[in-house]
Amino acid sequence: MRIQIDLKGKTLAAAAVLVIAGALAAASAVRSSAGLNPASPEAVVEVMLAETDHVQPLELARWILENRKDYQLIDLREPWEYDDYHIPGAINIPLSQLFGPEGLKQLDRGKLIVVYGLGAGHAAQTQLLLTMKGYRALSLKEGISAWWDQVMTPQSLRGENRTPSGYRQAKALRERFMGGPPEPSAKPTMPAPPVPAPAPPSPGSGAPRKLKLGRGCS
Repeated sequence: MRIQIDLKGKTLAAAAVLVIAGALAAASAVRSSAGLNPASPEAVVEVMLAETDHVQPLELARWILENRKDYQLIDLREPWEYDDYHIPGAINIPLSQLFGPEGLKQLDRGKLIVVYGLGAGHAAQTQLLLTMKGYRALSLKEGISAWWDQVMTPQSLRGENRTPSGYRQAKALRERFMGGPPEPSAKPTMPAPPVPAPAPPSPGSGAPRKLKLGRGCS
């Protein structure tokens, strides 16, 4: 059974390479917006085999913790999905808008572009198209689903990969990205204004009179 699964995976990978190579060959005469030729099929295949066309979720988490400014994180999903949950620091440019004038205007050519989706393959295809247009681009491997599984899911709740080793580090990562107390640099909240004390009785008014609550009451 294992051999059949492996063969199926290799067959799918080979088919994907052929599709990508065909797309690159068809675009070989087209100049990108930066005036660069698309990468050759051989170069793309070499990058795919070396697995240098993507970033792993834990590596991206480290970039965020290091507060790196040399990359731009793009969420390719729909706005409601982005609003529901997104990786800290990501901006939302839906895939349907990314290659339009307004979408490309938001990309910084001086930075590494990291794109992610649900993990179904669209991000990898987008990374390839961005490379063809002259951008330095990576995709998040297996998308936000892998981010949630590898960064946000507690070790004790994982399926086959449950292990006590490193769970404290994983817990610290999760708590960091789930939010916590306000940062020290956050603007302090203004204290509530003091309640004014009641004015003292005016001179000559004497002791306050006892209220009469009605007949039969003192």
